[in-house]
Amino acid sequence: MRIINRDNLRRVALSVFAKHYRLMSFIPDSFHRPRVQIIHLHSIEGREEERLHGLFKELSKWHHFISYSEAVRRIQEDDIDRPYIAVTFDDGLKSCARAVSILDQYGIKGCFFVCPSIIGETDRGKIDRFCRDGLLVPPTEFLSWNDIEQMMKNGHEIGSHTMTHSNLAKLSRENIIDEIHSSLMLLKEHVGNVKHFAWPFGRFFHFSRQAADAVFDAGLFSCASGVRGCHVETGAILKRSDICIRRDHVIANWPLEHVLFFLANNSRKASPANNDWPREYTPGAKL
Repeated sequence: MRIINRDNLRRVALSVFAKHYRLMSFIPDSFHRPRVQIIHLHSIEGREEERLHGLFKELSKWHHFISYSEAVRRIQEDDIDRPYIAVTFDDGLKSCARAVSILDQYGIKGCFFVCPSIIGETDRGKIDRFCRDGLLVPPTEFLSWNDIEQMMKNGHEIGSHTMTHSNLAKLSRENIIDEIHSSLMLLKEHVGNVKHFAWPFGRFFHFSRQAADAVFDAGLFSCASGVRGCHVETGAILKRSDICIRRDHVIANWPLEHVLFFLANNSRKASPANNDWPREYTPGAKL
């Protein structure tokens, strides 16, 4: 009896859905919707560079690329008059330096959320432990401070991703504050003040009310999840702490039609509720 590979089955199903909806103008119609949609990647490897080129070429047919700070501003000020896309990378992996060269070709200004404790690290043992215990991935290289300096010279932004890529939901209030403040202090020493934060692992169960409060108490302008979705007009100007940024996770080696299907489907489903925090995480709210 043949065992069905779930990954292959998913790929086939997504291909069928994507092609079907494309014939029905699902993707073009969804992409014309005014919104702010933020793409969330981690790395690019080998042939993935070619696929990233293809993705940006395709998205540029319908969208205006903006910086992350501009995306946050438009969401907060309810200034969403056309389809906007912003691009982010998490973790500060070395391959982000190659991603920058691709972004620069398309005039895209990305935001790179980094854990400053590992930036510029050359000790193999420390790198191995960080990858194993923090990222839960095999050992890999990370950006240097020189890489980050060059990225900023090219107009890209740097954000905080905590100090050590910890699961904030499992930490005490004191340790949460330390993760956030120590990250900001080290980033300020190397790159100046940063305005944006994205929490590690990205799902709501990796976060907490205490962590949300700590982010905005630290003076940060935005707090980003890795929860899928995009932002549309709400009819109101919002406080920065009212908004939980949604980001659509993309892996560069996914087939282009699969990525377009995910993005278009999230555009179709977007509502003002996408701005909201889960009730139990709302910063500063009375429970």
